[in-house]
Amino acid sequence: MAKQLVLLTYTPRELDEEEYAKFIREIDYPAFRQNPHIIDYSCWRIAESIQGREQFTHFDLMAVDDLSNWQAIVSDPIVAGNVERWTKDWSRHGPGHADQAANLGISFCRRYWG
Repeated sequence: MAKQLVLLTYTPRELDEEEYAKFIREIDYPAFRQNPHIIDYSCWRIAESIQGREQFTHFDLMAVDDLSNWQAIVSDPIVAGNVERWTKDWSRHGPGHADQAANLGISFCRRYWG
């Protein structure tokens, strides 16, 4: 099956961009990229809104081998530990928030071929 994409959208709490970039490089990237179902993983921040304004400031693009492997990805102990750490240290509302979708939006995406 062709690769598919998971779009993760979020606005972290107030942060030091250099400290967050270090976390991304040293902890986040290795944790996700070690999973065999993840083909590519990259983190982005919006530098400038040209027209309108997004409802998030950061997003991650996770290319996966198949969206049906999502449960295997999130149940991977290294991935799960990283998500828990990110939620505690960086998410907008923290781990105790009643609606975790307010911390992180997750969308499965399929490419238009052609």
